[in-house]
Amino acid sequence: MNIIRKITAVTSSNFCRSFSVSAANSATHSCKLLVIGGGSGGCTVAAKFARRLKAKDSVIVLEPSKDHYYQPLFTLVGAGAVSLESTRRDARAVLPTRAKWIQDSACKIDPEANCVHTNDGHVINYEYVVIATGLVMDYNQVPGMWEALEDKNSGVSSIYTTAHCEKTWSDIRDFKGGEALFTFPKCTIKCPGAPQKIAYLADSYFTKSNVRSKTHITYTTCTPAIFGVKKYSDALEKVAARKNIDVHCKTVLKEIKHDTKEAVFHLCDDEDNTTTRPYDLLHVVPHMCTPSVIRCNEQLRDKDGYLDVDKFTLQHTKFPNVYGIGDCTNTPNSKTGAAVAKQCYVLEHNLLSTMKNDSPKEKYDGYGACPLLTSYNTCILAEFLYGGVVHETFPFDQSKESVLAFYMKKHLFPFIYWHVMLKGYYHGPEMVRKIVNPFGCMRHVAWRHGGIRTNYTCKLLVVGGGTGGCNIAWRFSRRLKEKDIIVLEPCDIHYYQPGFTLVGAGIRDISQVQKPLPPLLPPGITLLRDTAVEFDPCNSIAYTRGGEKIVYDCMVVAVGLQNDYDKVKGLKQALTDPNSRVSTIYSPQYCTKTWNDIKQFKGGHAVFTFPGVGGKCPGAALKILYLAEDYWRKHKIRCQTSVTYNTARPATFGVAKYSRALTMLALNRNIVINYCADLVEVTPNGALFAGPNGELISFPYNLLHVTPYMTTPECLTCSSALVNDEGFLNVDMYTLQHKHYCNIFGLGDCLGTPNSKTAAAIGPQSYVVERNLVSVMNGKQLKSKYNGYGACALLTSYNRGLLAEYAYNNKAVETFPFDQTQERRMFYRAFTSVMPLIYWRYLIKGKFNGPGTIRRIINPLNR
Repeated sequence: MNIIRKITAVTSSNFCRSFSVSAANSATHSCKLLVIGGGSGGCTVAAKFARRLKAKDSVIVLEPSKDHYYQPLFTLVGAGAVSLESTRRDARAVLPTRAKWIQDSACKIDPEANCVHTNDGHVINYEYVVIATGLVMDYNQVPGMWEALEDKNSGVSSIYTTAHCEKTWSDIRDFKGGEALFTFPKCTIKCPGAPQKIAYLADSYFTKSNVRSKTHITYTTCTPAIFGVKKYSDALEKVAARKNIDVHCKTVLKEIKHDTKEAVFHLCDDEDNTTTRPYDLLHVVPHMCTPSVIRCNEQLRDKDGYLDVDKFTLQHTKFPNVYGIGDCTNTPNSKTGAAVAKQCYVLEHNLLSTMKNDSPKEKYDGYGACPLLTSYNTCILAEFLYGGVVHETFPFDQSKESVLAFYMKKHLFPFIYWHVMLKGYYHGPEMVRKIVNPFGCMRHVAWRHGGIRTNYTCKLLVVGGGTGGCNIAWRFSRRLKEKDIIVLEPCDIHYYQPGFTLVGAGIRDISQVQKPLPPLLPPGITLLRDTAVEFDPCNSIAYTRGGEKIVYDCMVVAVGLQNDYDKVKGLKQALTDPNSRVSTIYSPQYCTKTWNDIKQFKGGHAVFTFPGVGGKCPGAALKILYLAEDYWRKHKIRCQTSVTYNTARPATFGVAKYSRALTMLALNRNIVINYCADLVEVTPNGALFAGPNGELISFPYNLLHVTPYMTTPECLTCSSALVNDEGFLNVDMYTLQHKHYCNIFGLGDCLGTPNSKTAAAIGPQSYVVERNLVSVMNGKQLKSKYNGYGACALLTSYNRGLLAEYAYNNKAVETFPFDQTQERRMFYRAFTSVMPLIYWRYLIKGKFNGPGTIRRIINPLNR
């Protein structure tokens, strides 16, 4: 029985094959590149590298089967539209002639010794290996399935194996009416659209054969929707409704009783809640898993038994000379044959880089496609990326049923597969997309959502009208001639937040650091005064508090951070009490109160705080500390004052060079610094801090300046798909592109990047976002990288300051060719006069990319 099951095992995304029964002839082989698996991925990679590595036997393909099948046509085999034989080729005819074929299968992979042992006793030593073994069927997960499939009269079939897809057509053809059930299992499967495709085709055939009126069709799926991408799910639900097919979601096949023709189902969330349904025709999808050579190898697999590779580079997470491709990998893309072409392109370039001892640079975006047949002449062509982001090739709505798409599925795609892809010349439809849809590669998302009225559509949605939002709106208003841009921002006033320190120190008035927002935005764009409350990134939709819905092509999230006063008990009440002597410069509402408290202070204990996490502009808390101390010194009350700085962090400043200078400055001014002291409560009698070991310490105060905890706004905290574990926008730290949604970028304080949250970061960040987002719009690779630059002009008195500049890893990156840790008048003048001018005239208008160019001129050696 087990031998028969192995014979019918499917081990690639695009074909089925049986195990070799050739006589063992043990030998030792060596090669530059070993490809395990001769399916679509294995053949394509082997063809690419057989041309690249021209030495004899540089490439070995380990594949047991002599037959190669084009599995995407198995659906049409099951529907009687094509024959099984037309989907088959001899393996020798499709494998590259320059590659050596060993007709055998791997039984052990030793990635540390760089060798593979085979079932026939061969040992293959390799320098690099590509694993493309696909998936195999696990019939044992559903009792009775194998026996039912083997019984010719059971009415049970499957299009997923060569042994049973012709049985599907036989059962459909002989069906005379009754209950027809089509199932989808609770596991990862290849081509997830295939089970419902055969249901739609069966409906069409029953209609033609005049038995549809006597037939009840049910489609059961473990998933919460009929398809994983909402745009196509909505379209397919309409198809199912039109065809009068009952769809039962979150329902799983548990057992088959083929002798009584009954199928037992249970709910996904309650296995004890079972339902037994009679059937006259039952189409099943067996559970699928990786072959045992991967599943039993703890060095190579993840916790679910899949090959553990980086989802972008396809390189193994532990072994750099191991790559994976196709269905056997743990990449979160849909397991479709269409994914292989793009994966092979990425793998080819990254493996070549690895061979040159370079880091892999190409990234797989999760592209997959599924021609969803809805009848014998119509088809919906679904295309999508990681996270279910729709990514269509043609300039029309591909969720509509199309005769053209059916023709491509039946004739064009097989031709491309046999004559172009398997020879390593096809990299996916990107080139076609650039030709037929050059300006609309992301406009596919502007569709009407579930029949609900679409309030707004735009090419670019900018969420947030702060520094980053204004900057990026200006940049793209110059690039997009139609100015199809929406800025979503509820506030009419734009604040120059670095100026809050100056307000708190009495150097500027609050009116001097604010301006009305509308005149600051570029003409021709739409300003929507509303707040984002939720995002649907899979369908590129943003919902607002006012009930509006915005469908966007691309989105830049620049919502910043918000003060979370509730993290500290009693803080909100203290801030709103004008006589509490508690203030903060981190809000326009309270920074004037800071100045009033400083100038009315008559001596005593002044405490300044900084939290452990979530604080933006960490230098601002120090600036107001030093400015207050200088003010009291000048007004002759310093001798009556003790000043304490309590920071929850282990250092005064995040960059060691500046931390030493600031700590020494505090020491010289008799300012006490307490580390790992986190404010937890404010009372009229004192401020309560948690110490490094959890102990609580109370500090009496006559003046308390607080840096509040800060969190991302509700629109992000409520959108788990967009944020990381800490609640920040989950973007790549270099490209600033979202890690799961290629049409979403971010900038500013809301990012989950390890740079310091300062306004100075916006210049270089927005430059990178602009260039990379344009690349996305044009279907090109991302090239610009953000180095983590941030800066903070640390005022230490009313006429001096120092300038901290740094990048990722807290590396000092200074603009001037002298030591910027020394107090200088020029830094004070720069912060109070020059920087506001640059901000209002250049930065928010997208004309300032940071001081990188100036640095290269006056400090080329970074001294």
